[in-house]
Amino acid sequence: MHDEHPQIRNGSRRTMPTLSVTGKYVLAVLLIVLITLVLLPLRNQLTLANDSLLYMLVTLIAAVGLGTGPSVLAAVAGFFAINFFFVVPYHTLDVADPRDVLDLLIYLAAALIAGRLAAYAQRQAEAAGFNAEQQEILYGLTSALNPLTDPEAIRAELRLTLLGRMGADQVSFLPATPARPADPGETVVFALLEAGENVYGTVRAVFPQPLSPSRRRLLVACAGQAALALQRVDLSDQAARSRSLAEADRLKTAILHAVSHDLRTPITIIKTSAANLEELGDRLPADQQRELAHAIEVQADELNRLIGNLLDLSRLQAGAVALNAELNSLEEIAGDVAARAYTTHQAERITLNFPDDLPLVAFDYGLLLQALDNVVDNALRHEPPGERVVIRGRALADAARLEIVNHGPTVPDAERELVMEPFYQSRDGRSQKGGVGLGLAIARGILEAHRGELRIEDTPGGGATFVLTLPRSPEGDTLRPEKPPC
Repeated sequence: MHDEHPQIRNGSRRTMPTLSVTGKYVLAVLLIVLITLVLLPLRNQLTLANDSLLYMLVTLIAAVGLGTGPSVLAAVAGFFAINFFFVVPYHTLDVADPRDVLDLLIYLAAALIAGRLAAYAQRQAEAAGFNAEQQEILYGLTSALNPLTDPEAIRAELRLTLLGRMGADQVSFLPATPARPADPGETVVFALLEAGENVYGTVRAVFPQPLSPSRRRLLVACAGQAALALQRVDLSDQAARSRSLAEADRLKTAILHAVSHDLRTPITIIKTSAANLEELGDRLPADQQRELAHAIEVQADELNRLIGNLLDLSRLQAGAVALNAELNSLEEIAGDVAARAYTTHQAERITLNFPDDLPLVAFDYGLLLQALDNVVDNALRHEPPGERVVIRGRALADAARLEIVNHGPTVPDAERELVMEPFYQSRDGRSQKGGVGLGLAIARGILEAHRGELRIEDTPGGGATFVLTLPRSPEGDTLRPEKPPC
């Protein structure tokens, strides 16, 4: 991974070429020469005090721009220049007036002190500005890394920072190898992407000139921030994998339970009833033969329902369900559900309650029939003897609402979402009594595919009311799931 870029972001900058130590001292002397050439034509118009102040100004300029050493040289050179060119007798280092000696010494002392103070203040200002820049770079990098969840995006953000904000010419990433010892004279710098005990590689940066120790520390800090972001993504991926494995293990256990118990029960009843018919045959009374045959039929239907639910759940979770919605009557589909329940239970256990003005609603008839079958079957399993499940409907402003009212045990608030999860079994067996825990999960998946919802409310006086809400779609609308349900 390798990048070259002269300038990436607004506000990025290259490190300007700096003077060598010798160059700074030479420039300080040149400044004294320049001010001397400027003042010589004015020697007769200016006093010694005027000359001293102007030379001190040059000394301050040297202190701010070049540092302490060059400013000291400028002060000393100015002392001799004033003495040689502006103190009588001219062009010698002799001093005719003793008062001029005092003036020269005062100038030299003041220039040295002022130069040192100015240089110190300049260093402090530069350090403060440099620290602020470093903090800004680190803060900007950290803020940019926080929302990232892709390792390549994290490395790309670090690369942009080194190229655009720190002035690197090239940035590349190497395998996790130990960082090379830093040589202050090198322009190639290596830094480990290290967070705790984890190493995520090495960043290699090439700069146009050697980095100062503080800039090296900044580069290492940037690499550390990127490593922390990589560690966060790594830990998040590990947690997601752990959750997936735990969910897969839970589903495996639930399916094994279904195979070992819920599927075995109807198979055992079918096998026993068939064996009795085969062994006893005509010796059994006709009503007992019919009873055994009916038991075989009922358990075969139950077995078919369980297997169908497993297949339907896999289709819903894979998003392989396409809805062909047409305008249909909710009262009609509720009647079909009641008729199927009568066939299964050999008794009228459902009461329908629908207003005359309930409008038609667009839905996939076959899928919604399956969803209602599952919800009603769950309600009937928990309905006390002698009570009836009530299916009622009513129109809302932009939707239709179906309520399946059960008078059995109440579903605790903490379990109202859980009972609609695949294979969930509550502690008291209330969730999907007598089944593997798929019916409500499939029903909710079908409702969500219709852009509707399934939720549970309390029944006044005790029990659970299953509320199914369907949007009222225009005629001819074909609905597709926006996302895989369940």
